[in-house]
Formats: sequence, C-alpha cells, structure tokens
Amino acid sequence: MFSGERVSLEQAQDIVSKHEGLAVHVTSFVEVTSAGYRYAVSDTILMQGLNKEGSYTASIKTYHITLSEKSYLRLAAPLVAGHPTSIQPLMSIPTLSNLLSKILSTTEVPVPKPVAQDATGGDGRWDFGWLLLLVPPSGLSQGGTLASLRATLWPRQLARVELRLGTYLRALHNLQNEWFGRPVNTPLSPPSLPSFFAVNQGGQDGEGDEDWTRYSWQDTFVLLLEELLTEVFEGEDGELSGEPEDSLHINLEELRRYLSRALGSFLFDDVETPQLIWVTGSDEDVFVSLSHPSSSTEGLRENPDATEAEADIAYILPSLSHALWGDPLMEAFFAPPGPSQAISEGYFDGEDGRLIVFPRQRTKRVWYTVYLALIVLAEYRRGSSGEMEKMYSGKVKWAKKILPKCVKILKDAPCY
Repeated sequence: MFSGERVSLEQAQDIVSKHEGLAVHVTSFVEVTSAGYRYAVSDTILMQGLNKEGSYTASIKTYHITLSEKSYLRLAAPLVAGHPTSIQPLMSIPTLSNLLSKILSTTEVPVPKPVAQDATGGDGRWDFGWLLLLVPPSGLSQGGTLASLRATLWPRQLARVELRLGTYLRALHNLQNEWFGRPVNTPLSPPSLPSFFAVNQGGQDGEGDEDWTRYSWQDTFVLLLEELLTEVFEGEDGELSGEPEDSLHINLEELRRYLSRALGSFLFDDVETPQLIWVTGSDEDVFVSLSHPSSSTEGLRENPDATEAEADIAYILPSLSHALWGDPLMEAFFAPPGPSQAISEGYFDGEDGRLIVFPRQRTKRVWYTVYLALIVLAEYRRGSSGEMEKMYSGKVKWAKKILPKCVKILKDAPCY
C-alpha cells in the first residue's frame, strides 16, 4: 500500500518491461494476503510493497503475478527514511542489494539475485523505490512456505528441508565483518587515533565523530535494545502506544536494572567476531519446492519406498530488514526451545555441536528473545491498517506474553 493506494498492474508491467526490454504479458495479478501460502514456484513474480507510513515487514504487501517464462521478486520501499515514530532507520535499497549480492557471491544460500533497482521513485512518479530480484531457477512446479507446508510434510521431507536450513544458517553466519551493527552500503572508516584517546580519556569523540561502540558487541547490542525500548514504551507502566488495554505489565526500570547487572558482568562481550545474522528469519521466509516422486524403473530401483515428493528449499525470501552483524545466538531459529535436531545437525555439519554450553549463554539468549519481541511490538506500532493488525495479531500476542516471562527469568538469571 502506498499513500493509501495499492501497487498497480501498470507499475509492475512498467518496471519489469524496462528490465526485460519488452512488453510484459501478465496473465494474473493477485494480492497475497497471507505469507503462508501455496503457489507455483515457476513462472511467477512476487511483488512486495511497503506502506509509506510504515517500515516493517508487517506492512509488506505481496503480489503474485504470473508470466510465461521467468520468476522475480520485487521489493518496494518508501522513499522516506522511516516511520516518524521509529528510531531505527530502514535498510536502504542499495544496502539490501549489496548484502544479497554478497550472500550470493560467497555462499550457496539461494537468495534472489538483484538485477535492477531504482531509489528515485520512477523519477518522481511514485512514492517508493524498488529492487527487482531474480528468483533462483528450481525446475519444480509446486511448493510453498515452510510454514504452510510443515504440517503436511512427511518426516523424511521435513528432515531434509531442516538439514538444508541449518546448513544455510551456518553459511550466513560464516560471513564476517569488521564492525558490529546494521549493514550499511558505504564501508565505515576506522576511528582515528585522536578519537581513540578521546574516548578512553572519557571525553567526546574526536574529529569526524568516529564511533568506537561498533567494535564492541555489548555496546552495540545495548544501543539497539535501548532504541527499541524507547520506541515501544511510551508510558511509564509498560503501556504500548499509550493504550491502557495494551499494557505489557513490565517495570521498565526493573528491566534496565537487570541489563545493568548483565553489562557489569560483561555478558555480551564474549562475541569477538561480527557475523551476519538474519535475526527475524522464520518458516514463512523459507520457500520449499516439491517434486513428484520418480515413476521410472531406475528411480524405483534406487529408492523402492519412494512414495512422496522430494522436498527442498527453493529459495530464501530477502526479509533482511533487521539483519545485523553480531552474535549468531541471536538468530530467531535458535530461540527457546531451540532449533530442531535436523537444523542443529545441518548447522554443525553432523558434529555434536551445542549453541548453549554455559548458563550465562542461556541468559544472553533470553535477552535476545526480549529484543525479538520488541521488534514485533515496534513493527506493530508502525502499522496503520486493521488488515495488518489482524494478520500479525498472533505474533503480537506472543510478544506480549513472552516479555513478562523474560523479565521474570532475568531477575535471577546467572551472568557468570
């Protein structure tokens, strides 16, 4: 939705035609109202549009456009920097494009390939910029999101998909950076020597306003967390958006006291290398392809018990608006009760690895759950339509339920 208007068929045809160099013949143009839907992997374009008044995934509108030969994703983002109530900036189109290109060039993670972009709003014709992405070819005709297919997959199918997912998560986390925080399009310059002395002597930053906090995960995470706390908590008693009925029943001062104790114990300082984290990745962002079982004599001879379709990950949606360079333990797939056995096996390449070894790491994971819940609530606040509230009401209920539980756990959680 853009300024109250939906993305039009003409806009889709215009953008894709410019890239293809010819007129686009669209046989169907349907808005998808649920992220968990079945669709044909081939011969489709998915279009996603962000509400101009919002900057989060809940405001994304998805359009299923059927063509004859190719598959694309089109992401559309508001030209404004972000929502008026949002402290955290929206990832820019060039930044997302570069990040996806980096993933494609250095890993085997099947994310869509950036092929064209425009951050000018069609030279002022539209109030959004866009990024056109080519979906990886799969050669498979049926599938859907892991969220929509999970209950229908056979155990062998699900295990294969989750093994692959664990492998892809590890590949993402193997991407490293020089500093912590949000990805940016322009590389940050290292702090100068005068700035180093100014910071260590308790003064202000030196010339250029270099920021040394980005070289500490603890400092970076605290700043990110405080941004979300400031945005979500407008009232003093944990009231969301100033609505009494939305009270979260959280004592913010108490939560910050627990955070101070964690910082005093350097809880987050065990992370030395900035690694790429998806942060909000979920089953709804994983598209699974299903192929019909082989009916040939050779296929049956190799696998006589093959009675169900082969399942595999077709591609990963580019839902990286909350991606960070940080601690892999922060990944949403690692939230309690933890990843499935198949995801863990894929992540650790069949070895007996463990994400949480010490009690302090479990405490750290609770803080990451707090962060994830705050993201959900912040996104909810930025939404403006009843349709969005209905679509994401489940996630909001989860966030409101889990936050008080996390605060209770953090009261006596070990930090050593």
